[in-house]
Amino acid sequence: MAKKTESIYKSWEEVNSALKELGELNIQKQKFEGEQTVKINEIKAETLEKAGIIKTKITEIEKNIEKFALQNKSEFLKTRNKKLTFGVVSFRLVKSVVCQCKDEAIKALKALNLDFCIRAKEELDKDECLKFAESDEKTLLKAGITIKAEDKVKIEPDYVKLAANQAE
Repeated sequence: MAKKTESIYKSWEEVNSALKELGELNIQKQKFEGEQTVKINEIKAETLEKAGIIKTKITEIEKNIEKFALQNKSEFLKTRNKKLTFGVVSFRLVKSVVCQCKDEAIKALKALNLDFCIRAKEELDKDECLKFAESDEKTLLKAGITIKAEDKVKIEPDYVKLAANQAE
């Protein structure tokens, strides 16, 4: 059988006083939470500002590495990557589907019985177009779709070596 517990309060006046104390404690709690939120927002703003500066510097360095790699692209003819002490710079072939008029291309693909190159929501399935282009790019050209291939620079810092170098 469960024990019945009795309240510490013996009268409504005591309950009323307890309600007052409860309200004051909730107000204090909300005040502390408000101060916490303000401090968190200040820290977030400060961090965002510092990270923005770093992000800008990262973008600048990546663009300059990419420019240097493009200027020295002849070194990537035999091997597609250059392993350096602190990372790897490499070229990778990236293919994308380019279409001038999607509606016309969809109609043409349907007429050519290439429905598998069309997604259910009536848009080009670029992945399927890329696969199909490997065997028959000329048919896609009839639909007004061309395959564009370009070399993109891939930059991968070696964080393990960087950490080891900083430890020395």
